[in-house]
Amino acid sequence: MAVNPEASTVVLELPECTLVQLDELVRQGCFATRQAALIAAVERLYAMTPQHRTARQGALTRLCGALHLGTTPHSLRDAEQDRLAWESGQH
Repeated sequence: MAVNPEASTVVLELPECTLVQLDELVRQGCFATRQAALIAAVERLYAMTPQHRTARQGALTRLCGALHLGTTPHSLRDAEQDRLAWESGQH
Protein backbone atom coordinates (compact mmCIF):
# COMPACT_ATOMS: atom_id res chain seq x y z
CA MET A 1 0.00 0.00 0.00
CA ALA A 2 1.45 3.35 -1.04
CA VAL A 3 1.65 6.02 1.62
CA ASN A 4 0.46 9.45 0.57
CA PRO A 5 2.35 12.16 2.51
CA GLU A 6 -0.60 14.54 2.03
CA ALA A 7 -3.13 12.09 3.47
CA SER A 8 -4.45 12.07 7.01
CA THR A 9 -5.74 9.08 8.91
CA VAL A 10 -9.40 9.21 9.88
CA VAL A 11 -11.29 6.58 11.80
CA LEU A 12 -14.97 6.31 10.92
CA GLU A 13 -17.73 4.32 12.51
CA LEU A 14 -20.10 3.41 9.68
CA PRO A 15 -23.39 1.53 9.73
CA GLU A 16 -23.16 -2.10 8.63
CA CYS A 17 -25.37 -1.41 5.61
CA THR A 18 -22.92 1.24 4.40
CA LEU A 19 -20.02 -1.18 4.71
CA VAL A 20 -21.97 -3.78 2.73
CA GLN A 21 -22.64 -1.19 0.02
CA LEU A 22 -18.99 -0.15 -0.08
CA ASP A 23 -17.89 -3.77 -0.35
CA GLU A 24 -20.39 -4.36 -3.16
CA LEU A 25 -19.01 -1.37 -5.09
CA VAL A 26 -15.51 -2.82 -4.72
CA ARG A 27 -16.66 -6.34 -5.72
CA GLN A 28 -18.39 -4.93 -8.81
CA GLY A 29 -15.15 -3.25 -9.81
CA CYS A 30 -16.53 0.28 -9.51
CA PHE A 31 -13.72 1.19 -7.10
CA ALA A 32 -10.47 -0.46 -6.10
CA THR A 33 -11.06 0.03 -2.36
CA ARG A 34 -13.58 1.28 0.16
CA GLN A 35 -11.37 4.33 0.58
CA ALA A 36 -11.54 5.10 -3.15
CA ALA A 37 -15.34 4.87 -3.05
CA LEU A 38 -15.56 7.24 -0.09
CA ILE A 39 -13.15 9.71 -1.69
CA ALA A 40 -15.22 9.69 -4.89
CA ALA A 41 -18.43 10.30 -2.93
CA VAL A 42 -16.95 13.26 -1.05
CA GLU A 43 -15.49 14.73 -4.24
CA ARG A 44 -18.85 14.46 -5.97
CA LEU A 45 -20.67 16.15 -3.09
CA TYR A 46 -18.06 18.86 -2.82
CA ALA A 47 -18.14 19.52 -6.56
CA MET A 48 -21.88 20.18 -6.48
CA THR A 49 -22.42 23.88 -6.92
CA PRO A 50 -24.92 25.66 -4.69
CA GLN A 51 -27.09 26.19 -7.80
CA HIS A 52 -27.07 22.44 -8.47
CA ARG A 53 -28.07 21.70 -4.87
CA THR A 54 -30.82 24.32 -5.09
CA ALA A 55 -32.07 22.83 -8.35
CA ARG A 56 -32.18 19.33 -6.86
CA GLN A 57 -34.01 20.58 -3.77
CA GLY A 58 -36.48 22.44 -6.01
CA ALA A 59 -37.09 19.30 -8.06
CA LEU A 60 -37.82 17.35 -4.89
CA THR A 61 -40.18 20.04 -3.67
CA ARG A 62 -42.03 20.03 -7.01
CA LEU A 63 -42.24 16.24 -6.94
CA CYS A 64 -43.68 16.27 -3.43
CA GLY A 65 -46.10 19.01 -4.48
CA ALA A 66 -47.26 16.82 -7.38
CA LEU A 67 -48.77 14.51 -4.80
CA HIS A 68 -51.30 17.06 -3.59
CA LEU A 69 -53.75 15.34 -1.29
CA GLY A 70 -56.06 18.27 -0.76
CA THR A 71 -54.78 18.98 2.71
CA THR A 72 -54.36 22.53 3.90
CA PRO A 73 -53.29 23.94 7.26
CA HIS A 74 -56.96 24.69 7.92
CA SER A 75 -58.11 21.14 7.08
CA LEU A 76 -55.35 19.69 9.28
CA ARG A 77 -56.46 21.86 12.21
CA ASP A 78 -60.07 20.78 11.66
CA ALA A 79 -59.05 17.13 11.56
CA GLU A 80 -57.05 17.53 14.77
CA GLN A 81 -60.02 19.18 16.49
CA ASP A 82 -62.28 16.31 15.32
CA ARG A 83 -59.80 13.76 16.67
CA LEU A 84 -59.55 15.51 20.03
CA ALA A 85 -63.34 15.78 20.30
CA TRP A 86 -63.69 12.09 19.48
CA GLU A 87 -61.01 11.09 22.01
CA SER A 88 -62.55 13.23 24.76
CA GLY A 89 -65.87 11.43 24.19
CA GLN A 90 -64.18 8.02 24.53
CA HIS A 91 -62.80 8.52 28.05
